Amino acid sequence: MRTPLLAALALLITLFASPAAPAWLVAAYIQGYVFVPSAETPAISVIDTDTDRIVGTLHIDIVPRQVEVSRELAKLVATDGRAALSVLNVSGGALKEIVLPNLAQRLVLGSRGRILAAIDLAAGAIALVDLDTDRVRTKIAGLPPLRDVMFANQDTLIFYAAEGLAGIGMIDVMSGEHVGEIVLGAIGTEIATLTRTPSDRQALAQPQGGGTIAVLDLERRQAIDHIEAGPGAGPAVPSGTGRVLLIPEPSRQALVVRSERLVQPVRLRGASVVTGIYTAWLDSVGFVASAALHRLLVYDLDRPSLSGEITLPGTPLRGAVTSDSRKLYLPLMDPPKLMVVDGQSQRVVATIALPSTPLAAIVAGGWGVCH
Repeated sequence: MRTPLLAALALLITLFASPAAPAWLVAAYIQGYVFVPSAETPAISVIDTDTDRIVGTLHIDIVPRQVEVSRELAKLVATDGRAALSVLNVSGGALKEIVLPNLAQRLVLGSRGRILAAIDLAAGAIALVDLDTDRVRTKIAGLPPLRDVMFANQDTLIFYAAEGLAGIGMIDVMSGEHVGEIVLGAIGTEIATLTRTPSDRQALAQPQGGGTIAVLDLERRQAIDHIEAGPGAGPAVPSGTGRVLLIPEPSRQALVVRSERLVQPVRLRGASVVTGIYTAWLDSVGFVASAALHRLLVYDLDRPSLSGEITLPGTPLRGAVTSDSRKLYLPLMDPPKLMVVDGQSQRVVATIALPSTPLAAIVAGGWGVCH
């Protein structure tokens, strides 16, 4: 939480460094804001996490399909799926457009916040964008249709899952060259999701439709273990510290909790349709949002149990947890709102009316964010 002195100093630094910076936004404290892009207009509502109020609006030149925010550079990057990116330095400056060599169907931000992959999944193409210079650094083409892409090893490597690949492919970020493959055997051709753990040393390679999850050592570049999961299970979600792994099993309406403190995994009541999984309050609390139930299921992760349910006054979308793990910000549609849930009390502490249907809620460097 900001002290008044820190907030005042950050505001002075920001204003003098960038005359065009919005007076209401302290770029030096970018992780203290929630960015909620509209799914209908080229506007992004900005919420101060100290007051849980909308403090201003950022305007871009597109209606975005995806938005990412770099905490390190205080930059916002958006795409509408075309072969271009809109980049806004939230500390001031003009909106920039970066022309890409391929469509940007998906964006993946590196863990250091300085490089971004703009991916055309169907075409097997990736444009690597240097966010320090706002230029395309490397063009990668000729890959099979991609299923998922992940940065690793301090953003020096790209790991990818693709159709027809019997494992996980690896690309060197500097050269853009293919540098090897992690062979996974029978499950290799079915991998659809790659998830890096918070330590940046391991990742989970998860098959489409559930089943065995491969555990990868990213430094040794090999599979070192596996986790059995039921049919239709996943994707598995590591907690913010990496000590807890949550695996949804929609077909069983269950949630499996795996933890360093548990001898055996624990299966708890879950939901048939899972919209999002989050951990908060230093991983002592878990939240599962369900669009089908219009509820937020609350879990005690210290003593694994379903501890409560919160009725949602709308359909949940992609949410985010603050970097200190204190609060969950969950956007809703029908009607458009942003619900704020306190991790310690596990109660709704604010409901913020939004001007239009939200796309998502984004916190720069949020708790549990593993790009």
